Amino acid sequence: MKKKKKMSVRLREWHRDLGYLVIGITIIYSLSGIVLSFRDLHLFEKEYLLTEKIEKAIEKESLEDKIISIYSKKDKTSLPTHIAKKAVLDKFELIEDNNEFIKYQISRKKDMKFVTYYKNSGELIYSISGYPTIINTFIKAHKSSSQDRWSYLALAYSIILFFLAISAIFMVSGKYSFRKRGIYLTSIGIALVILFLYI
Repeated sequence: MKKKKKMSVRLREWHRDLGYLVIGITIIYSLSGIVLSFRDLHLFEKEYLLTEKIEKAIEKESLEDKIISIYSKKDKTSLPTHIAKKAVLDKFELIEDNNEFIKYQISRKKDMKFVTYYKNSGELIYSISGYPTIINTFIKAHKSSSQDRWSYLALAYSIILFFLAISAIFMVSGKYSFRKRGIYLTSIGIALVILFLYI
């Protein structure tokens, strides 16, 4: 007759198997978390361009209306879907006006959207910075809401992470048990969280 396994042994087995199960999603969440942490620096973004040729030497007073007219009708199928959605011209802020070009900031500064008009050539360039499709997919998963299909996976992942954290308390006995060593490491971890919340 087989001996009944100790609870600590069972917890180790579950901890191991669930750990293997969530390797893939853990990598996705960790990498997308790194990207989101540096989103204000736009490190992982790519620049997408929409170009157009218009009249030369257009006066600044009439240029904004011209830009809106052109880009509201322009075909954006060359852009990834998530970038095309960002291509709305919702605000103009003059950045620079010199002998060569006029440059506008479009919408919020963190969006990195610019329209540049070159006076001598009549070239109009709408520059939109955003994440490549694969990175954007991971970020969308990371930031999922209750309306997204990713939310079910995110909920399951959160429950598994909670189990992995709690099971670690009970699955090791002896000198490396929670009472001997784990309590100190756990206290350090909690202290670090509190520290970063208030500094």
